Amino acid sequence: MGTTDSAIQPEKSIRRSPEAMGPDFAKMGNNLVTKFHVLMRISRTYDSKNVALSQFIQESLKTINEVINKEGSFALKIIRDDLYLNEQRLRYSVEGFTSFKYILNQWKKRFIGEVIFKEAADESTLRAFIYTLVELEEGREDNATLFNEKMGQQGIASIRVNALESFEGEDGVYTARKADIREVSKKIFFETIGTIKEVMTQIRGDQHADVRKLKRLVQKTIHLIMEDESILLGLATIKNYDEYTYNHSVNVSIYSLAIGRRLGFSRDTLTELGMTGLFHDVGKSMIPKEILNKPAALDQTEWVLMKKHPLMGVETVLNLKQLGEVNPKMVIGIFDHHLKYDLSGYPRLFQKKKVSLFGRILQVADAYDAMTTPRVYKKNPYRLDETLAIMLKDSGGHFDPTLLKIFIAIVSVYPIGSLVLLDTGELGIVYKPNPEPKWIERPQVILLSRDGKEEGTHQVIDLAEADGKGHFKWSIVKTLDPNQYNIDIAKYFL
Repeated sequence: MGTTDSAIQPEKSIRRSPEAMGPDFAKMGNNLVTKFHVLMRISRTYDSKNVALSQFIQESLKTINEVINKEGSFALKIIRDDLYLNEQRLRYSVEGFTSFKYILNQWKKRFIGEVIFKEAADESTLRAFIYTLVELEEGREDNATLFNEKMGQQGIASIRVNALESFEGEDGVYTARKADIREVSKKIFFETIGTIKEVMTQIRGDQHADVRKLKRLVQKTIHLIMEDESILLGLATIKNYDEYTYNHSVNVSIYSLAIGRRLGFSRDTLTELGMTGLFHDVGKSMIPKEILNKPAALDQTEWVLMKKHPLMGVETVLNLKQLGEVNPKMVIGIFDHHLKYDLSGYPRLFQKKKVSLFGRILQVADAYDAMTTPRVYKKNPYRLDETLAIMLKDSGGHFDPTLLKIFIAIVSVYPIGSLVLLDTGELGIVYKPNPEPKWIERPQVILLSRDGKEEGTHQVIDLAEADGKGHFKWSIVKTLDPNQYNIDIAKYFL
């Protein structure tokens, strides 16, 4: 049975202004992607009439129909390497990255670029949709037409798909385009978080851990830092409260690599340093979650156990066969990361020793990210500039003075992600340090509205820019606490 032209032509989605992407819509969109991901995975295990599938079908229908009821209909579309729901780009989240990646990969393999639900679905319609989709042969460019024909044969006209669009500069679906470095950085960042989570879970369960994948991701991160370190430093402002251990490990790795790069490390040494940053807290995988996530102060017994995590980390890494021959720098760095520069930290030493270079780098990176991240026992962390001031007071005690100076030069006087008040009365978010050392106090800033609300222009301005009389157009008056203004800094880097 053939289909009408209108059935296979791109259909207009609901248009909305860029400001309309509120948190509820974003959450709804991410839930939708997750449901499609699991539906595709589970349909490969069960046949379309299996009773065990019914419960998840019902859960998915609830999410899908919620979107339709609120939007009237929806179109989920791939544009290059992003997903758009009703023409609004869905931003990656730590939890949702795996689902995004799966949908992009599976739909592209089938040359499916857009799925349109015109009205609320029922169980039989959703079953027909998902099984017709997964049964499409990979690599066939006419799959969209075939899909629509098969759905038509089942009497279903409310769900349609459109073919994957190609864009200028793309040689084909399987050829990676010269992607925007910012988009590549986001994907590497989230994939690394997801992978370190998988690896730590595998280690905890005494399973095979895919360490080689982590190493490849570190090598990609190094390349990106060489290209433009400010992008990954911006992503390190993302602080996922529920995934603290994994998010923190990736941030520490990024900060450590930025320091290592300034020290002139070779790529091989940077790879070892980046891996050490990712594994620096691996010992915590052996500590009960109720202790790690305890909202109150730890008691004496719990604190004694917590202070053992560097030793547990060393033992874990040494027993990790997938690492092959373990570099001693990595093991010693993990052991040293809480020793402090003056050896006043932990574990306690029976004999004095010099803290390793990897250990001293980790001490700086670990403390900065921990102090600027919301925790179960400290919901409002220190401001970024406030953190640097506190760390400077402990220079020579907790921190190597030289490495701390290098780190401050990297993140700048006004660290990336700082909320600032400008002399024009406007609010801004520090986006990128000025490459000119003489303009260290004049970074690039994302300009917000005067009250910091979402409908700001989000224009990026250069504080080194002067008017016709040689006067600076904008200057920073002071830094502000984003929590007091209910501003989610991280989303401006997504």
